Amino acid sequence: MRAKAVILILPISLILSILGLFLFVFDGGFGGRGQGMGGQIPGSFWLLLFVAPLVVFVGVLAYALAFPELGEGKPKIEPPSAPMVKKGEPALDAVLRVLNEDERKVIEALVAEDGTMLQKDIRWKTGLSRVKTHRILFRLAKRGIVSAEKYYNTNRITLANWLTKKTVLEDD
Repeated sequence: MRAKAVILILPISLILSILGLFLFVFDGGFGGRGQGMGGQIPGSFWLLLFVAPLVVFVGVLAYALAFPELGEGKPKIEPPSAPMVKKGEPALDAVLRVLNEDERKVIEALVAEDGTMLQKDIRWKTGLSRVKTHRILFRLAKRGIVSAEKYYNTNRITLANWLTKKTVLEDD
């Protein structure tokens, strides 16, 4: 939508600016001093008609060049996929290698409870604050490592299916 507006505004403002310059230079157009317009029109009006659209043109062009992502629409977000693991290596070990200490605590707590826990229980088991636990779980869910579903006044957190497999098959 914004890109279409920019494409429409640019030529209109350029045409108005050229028209204003033309009428300013020829002092009111071909009829001279605005006689065809029903009276005297000062040259400053034509100058304004030249300058204002030119300023709009330059501003819109600068905006379009500074923010080119407007024409591309919304960015496409690909769903998270399983990390690359070596054949025969457990997927869980590969994930634990790339997590920070707090994220590792959360995943280890989930693994100890067979992959499913309530968010408030994760908080108590790891010793993290409520906000920090929420933020860690949000990051992990965004990466596809855990999933969360509402469960009364808390969330039920579950490890991703691809993490619960013991090893990566030779065919993968």
